Amino acid sequence: MSLNIHVSTTTDPAGRGREIGSRWRDRIQATARDYDWLFQAAGLDEPAVRRIAGECLDALHTWEPELATEIRGIAAGAGLPTWRAAALTARTEILVRGKIAGLKECTTAALAVPDRPPRVLQTWDWIPQAENFTILRYTSTAGLGVVTFAENGVVGKVGVNSAGLGVLFTLLCHSSDGTTTGVPVHAVVRRVLDNATTVAQAIETARSAPVTASAALTVVTWNGGRCDAAVVELSPAGSAELRPVGDGYLLHTNHFLDPELATGDRLVAVGDDTVPRLAALRRLSTALTGADRTAWARGLVSHWEDGAPICAHPRADADVTNRWETKMMLTFDLTRPSLIVQEGKPCQVTESRWLEFAA
Repeated sequence: MSLNIHVSTTTDPAGRGREIGSRWRDRIQATARDYDWLFQAAGLDEPAVRRIAGECLDALHTWEPELATEIRGIAAGAGLPTWRAAALTARTEILVRGKIAGLKECTTAALAVPDRPPRVLQTWDWIPQAENFTILRYTSTAGLGVVTFAENGVVGKVGVNSAGLGVLFTLLCHSSDGTTTGVPVHAVVRRVLDNATTVAQAIETARSAPVTASAALTVVTWNGGRCDAAVVELSPAGSAELRPVGDGYLLHTNHFLDPELATGDRLVAVGDDTVPRLAALRRLSTALTGADRTAWARGLVSHWEDGAPICAHPRADADVTNRWETKMMLTFDLTRPSLIVQEGKPCQVTESRWLEFAA
């Protein structure tokens, strides 16, 4: 696995994109080839991918032109046609129009008590073929320091900004996905990180996005004295805000928890593992009261043989597009603030392998 670290000092979107594309040209091209394979395996030919990527880039230009400009810069720097670079950030929007195998990924857990810094852990799950990732550190045009993790060439995913705001990210599938044109959900996360300093601002930003695929954003903040947190579920059919329940837990897998949006959930309808994963997460959630992030990860170990793969290993008998695995663990320290990551699975976690990146 390759984890690239890129620190950009320019606030010019076009310049940043060209810089990223040029520096990681070979690895971005490799990621594009990985997605070429996945799109084909999902039954999508090149004209369809080109059309959807172009529609998403046009919608993004209308909603957040700076990010569209950055993607064009990435394409120029990496020597890719613009539509192929756009397809990386729009990979979810493309895949929802094909087979949905492979879209079940990621588990997020947050413990948000008002007078304590939040405790969070996300497993990031994806196909074994994906092996190239980037930690991107930069200053947004709003003046916020941002650090975000994503596949090479994708504008953002999980991240933290210098205002003490962090975002976790899980994909969802809704019956309305792919029925409209819209902006990539990964770009929605990026705009939140670039501009929001409060949970309320993050929710407002996310809900302003016209999306064509679904996702859940878990947003947490710490301002030095108070914690705030919420999940915003997004779909083309609408959005919903969820707040911590019980002792302050916000837990999410890959199905809608809002009752109205849940009526259109696609993954539950096909008998996906997301429901037992959430049940296991609820049982194990007290792990977040442990002493440190290593204890949190160890406390959330649950495999296929346990009936709920929070810690996912690829299954040899699964379809080639459905052999997903936990590739990365991500957490935050919002008192610093910083993004903290470790490659691998919760059952493999060690104290010494955490990497920390300040926003």
